[in-house]
Amino acid sequence: MAAPLSIVFIPGATSDETAWDMQREYFAKRMRVEVVNLTGFDNIGAMADYVLEIAPQEFVICGTSMGGYVALDVLKKAKGRVKKAVLCNTSARADTPERQRQRRMEIAQGEEAYRAARKDDSHYAAFLSEKSMRNQALIAKLRDISNRVGYGCFTRHQTACADRAESLSFLPQINMPVLVVGGAEDKLIPPSLQEEIHAGIKGSTLAILPEAGHIAQLENADAMAAALETFLFGEG
Repeated sequence: MAAPLSIVFIPGATSDETAWDMQREYFAKRMRVEVVNLTGFDNIGAMADYVLEIAPQEFVICGTSMGGYVALDVLKKAKGRVKKAVLCNTSARADTPERQRQRRMEIAQGEEAYRAARKDDSHYAAFLSEKSMRNQALIAKLRDISNRVGYGCFTRHQTACADRAESLSFLPQINMPVLVVGGAEDKLIPPSLQEEIHAGIKGSTLAILPEAGHIAQLENADAMAAALETFLFGEG
């Protein structure tokens, strides 16, 4: 029996490898697991190039939010190296001009405003489900990640997201097993945008996770693991 493919996890914006800790621990028992660190990059294309540089020759890719943008760019460049793909809490669209302006305004507010906002639990309401907003340990973890990667990473990732190319026109060219995952309560990139990706990729599978917002892999780790397990190994 052939060894299982390696899986490469890609974090979202203003985040690092620890955002995938639960899945890394779970799947390390079954397959080789890599989680990339993209905190120093400010361009989606450069992020994708880095993933291809460090990834095995053949692999499964799994990206969330900004990591989904990166995963889609990897698929455009991978020339058959990616055998399965998981796109979580992400969109195939480019930013609208209004969203680009919003990102740049947030950058312009500066580091002090960045840190002050993340001290207030209400900041996380835009990202989390109603249930997750009562999870103080989760909010503390997200706050710790934000403080650790810092304002510099925030500016780089907001720039990368604002400048990204659209991938909607690319979706019909994807010819591999794809799992599209969304959070039922994602306010930032709502399930309708995951449904759009699912509709654009022939034969893809859609999983909308309950009691999860934009950070589904941390908010409902059990449901995420179950969806990935079924997709990767055909088991519940």
